[in-house]
Amino acid sequence: MKLSKILYAVVQQLGLLFVCFSVYSQNPSQIDVLTTEQGLLFRDITSITQDANDAMWFGTDLGLVRYDGYNFKVYNSDKNNPFYIEEELINGELVFDAAANELWYMANEKLFKLQLFKDNVISYNDSHNIKGNVLRLLKAKDGSIWILTDDFLIAEKGNAKQYLQKLINGKFEVKASIPRAKRAYCRLIKNKEGDILWSSPEGSLKFDSEGKLVNTFKLSTYNWQGLDLNFTVSFYDSNNTHYYFPQKEGGIFIFNEVELTSKRLIDNGNQFYYAIEDHQKSVWFAGNKELYRMSPDGKFRDYTEQLKAKFEYSKINYLFIDATKLLWVATDNGLFKIRIGEELFKPLFKSNSEGWGNTMRGIFEDANGTIFAKCESQNEILYKTLNGRIDTLKLKLDSESKEASQYISNFYVLDVSKQNVFTLGASLLKINLKDGTTKSYDQFSPNVTFKGQNPLMKLRDGKLLFGQSLTRLVLFDPENETSKLVFNDEKLETDIADFRYFKESETDSIVWVGTQNDGLLKIHLSGYVEKMYTTETKPSISRNYILAIEEDEDGSLWVGTYGGGLNYISADGKSTKTYTKSQGLPDNNIVGILTDEQNNLWISTYNGLSNFNKKSKIFQNFYTEDGLTHYEFNYTSFFKDSKGNFYFGGMNGLNTFKPNEVLKQSEPPQLHFLGVSGYNSKDKTRFNIDYSQVEFREFQLSPYDQYFEISWTMPSYFQNKKNTYSTKLEGFEDRWFYQGNSASIRYNQLPAGDYVLKVKGKDSRGNESASILSIPITVRQIFYKKWWFIALVLLVIIAIMYSVFRYRFQQALAMERLRTKISSDLHDDVGSLLSGLAMQTELMEINASEKDKFKLQKIAGISRNAISQMRDLVWSIDNRRETIKDLIERMHELAEELLLSREISFQIDSSNIKNPNKKLPAQTKQNIFLIYKEAITNVLRHSDATNVNIVITNQAKGCQLIIKDNGSKKESYKSTGLGLSNMVMRAENIKGSLSFQMENGFGIQLNLPFQL
Repeated sequence: MKLSKILYAVVQQLGLLFVCFSVYSQNPSQIDVLTTEQGLLFRDITSITQDANDAMWFGTDLGLVRYDGYNFKVYNSDKNNPFYIEEELINGELVFDAAANELWYMANEKLFKLQLFKDNVISYNDSHNIKGNVLRLLKAKDGSIWILTDDFLIAEKGNAKQYLQKLINGKFEVKASIPRAKRAYCRLIKNKEGDILWSSPEGSLKFDSEGKLVNTFKLSTYNWQGLDLNFTVSFYDSNNTHYYFPQKEGGIFIFNEVELTSKRLIDNGNQFYYAIEDHQKSVWFAGNKELYRMSPDGKFRDYTEQLKAKFEYSKINYLFIDATKLLWVATDNGLFKIRIGEELFKPLFKSNSEGWGNTMRGIFEDANGTIFAKCESQNEILYKTLNGRIDTLKLKLDSESKEASQYISNFYVLDVSKQNVFTLGASLLKINLKDGTTKSYDQFSPNVTFKGQNPLMKLRDGKLLFGQSLTRLVLFDPENETSKLVFNDEKLETDIADFRYFKESETDSIVWVGTQNDGLLKIHLSGYVEKMYTTETKPSISRNYILAIEEDEDGSLWVGTYGGGLNYISADGKSTKTYTKSQGLPDNNIVGILTDEQNNLWISTYNGLSNFNKKSKIFQNFYTEDGLTHYEFNYTSFFKDSKGNFYFGGMNGLNTFKPNEVLKQSEPPQLHFLGVSGYNSKDKTRFNIDYSQVEFREFQLSPYDQYFEISWTMPSYFQNKKNTYSTKLEGFEDRWFYQGNSASIRYNQLPAGDYVLKVKGKDSRGNESASILSIPITVRQIFYKKWWFIALVLLVIIAIMYSVFRYRFQQALAMERLRTKISSDLHDDVGSLLSGLAMQTELMEINASEKDKFKLQKIAGISRNAISQMRDLVWSIDNRRETIKDLIERMHELAEELLLSREISFQIDSSNIKNPNKKLPAQTKQNIFLIYKEAITNVLRHSDATNVNIVITNQAKGCQLIIKDNGSKKESYKSTGLGLSNMVMRAENIKGSLSFQMENGFGIQLNLPFQL
């Protein structure tokens, strides 16, 4: 049919709402496993215990294994193994002594004690008075250690015995003995009163805590290879009830030790070997393959088939309940982990068939309190009355309408009388809940889509709202069967379609509309869109595909999306926040939201049910192991009835519950620090430090540790791959970082300093860890950045600088002394010689011929000139004449000597100099004076001047020396000599500049970069 093709397209279009089943088909039930596929090193587990840090210990044929939820630590007889033990065939019980932090174990029928804090093994043998091989091990109620031994291998033939021995002051004392039978069958258990029961081939022997025999029971006799044996396995519960499992009769019995009578509890022909009591006072019994649980009221439940469905095994070896009340079942092929909890949820309309079962959608309640829901897979409406009767509402529909309703009718709303329900099929459909008769309103067929969902809602005024786009949105009054369109086409710029969910606001005339492609709409029933939230708006939401909406009393919104998690929109609409799997949601596909009486949210997803506490922002998640009929919930399948019961439907029936009964206080998990590993670049070695068994205070890192990795664990072993963690390194990070299931974090080249690594965790249910784990970390500073090294370097630098300064000072001082000596020697010695030469020449000139007089006069002139030059040189290098005042006085002397003798007047203006006692460097003083002297000499040689004016002027950024005459013979200054060039060179030597003036006499201007 044409409609069938349309519906087939609908199923394809809606396929995304169902695809998650195959993805999560391996979702756990209440039984979890640990096998070699999950990382278990050895599959045959013989015994189990747990230490004070909640780490699990497994005994195997190949050694002792410690398991922290992530890592396995193996103790075996491999001498290359750093955790070496002498014997590795673990053949009996593991006993943990919390007071001493020691683990007792039996290996190859020998007794050992492992000191956990230092991984040291102590062997117990005949020096400790052990009689032969050790068969059984027990820690009594008072903490004392008891063993059963057998001297069959060392005793004379026919004289072998079995012994009951107790550890006293480091040695085992024999408390009782019996002849050893052909088979060394034995068990050792304790009861509530602290008594010891020794199950032996001669019967069950009961001793008090001191080892005194108080009773003997022969519970059952059976023949083994022609020998009658009275060995019977027993168990005491917390009420001191004595259970036993006879070899001959099979099954489970209770024995009354006072009346010496027995009562059979179960007769199924199975032989049981182990029993344990859980926190709910239920007792678990295990045979070779069988596992039963007996409730406190005596009802048995067989778990055998559930175990076999998980993996194949041939023998159950041990039962153990850990600190989190999880039952461990050890087998020859791995471990089962069974969560022991109350059934928090009650199933309704559940199918026993495999696969999807009864897939449920729209849920509603009539006036009589009957709960109805559509079973999509059966295409029927199922109901349950108040008296518990479950039946099917037979709808009177033609085949085409019935087929349409299977995939299209997902929303159901009652009329005012609650005797009829409306839904959308091929059109609007009214169903009589009493007889199943229907009425179709075919005029609304254009308002229904076959390519998606058709949301339907009843408003507070009783009118129905439905339609697949803004232009097709209809208000229908069931009382008078009138209708009207909400929007006028002329007022709409864009017609938004593909609606998925309606939610009426507490604000009158406001309806929230969730769409498939256009996010969340806030529409006013007078016909306009008031607001819109999408991934592009500000504020934005995480996804545009909306499947559920819930409004708080303050007007804020909780919006469930397909793939985008949970969105919160503030009441003022100005901010949003998104919650996803990283914050604890079980899945990012949200299909239902309800609010309970505590104002917390219940959220159904494609992978479990979640409770969200709005105050603490904590998600607590529930799965099939908590009693849910399925883990994948359906869109349009959530409801709260008039009695406060919640209903969430999915791939197999409904789950019903009262929130306050489900939210019982769970014991929060504990976090434990495991250790640190890393790599040291200096030593080129890796390190791995185990802190799981020692007291930890602070971890210090070398500056050469290139990286380090810190690991921890949260021993919540059920579905521990769902445990999640967040970390914050205080001192380095300012916020929490989500780590997922990873129980370690690595840091590379962390800067030196003090830090504290904070770790918090959540178990698979979303329970937060009892406390935040704090791990102090100190990264030591590298030596060249430490204060003492820096101070030492500074002292060395200062010492070097001081040495250089002192050396230069001594050199300068020596130079000053040398200059003084040279100037003194030149003045005294060379000056005297030149003066004597001049005088001798003048004396010779008196008696000389005319021809020789000229020569002698020339020699005398040169001598006097040399004396003058030498006097200037001596003055310039003499460190006793180094002030500005000395320079000006020498300039006066030179001018008087040279100018006045030629009748040339001069003036030296130095009034601008404010600090005449300022010292000048020798080179500076010398160059200024020689420039001055050359200028005066040029006046004498080349000018016809009668006056020379000399001005020294200090300026803001330097000083000027101006020498100017009033001569007129300008051509005479053009000389091929080196005088002018020498003056320029000397000016440059002292970072100055020199300029010449040829108009109105000759002048020079010396510009200095410093003040005089």
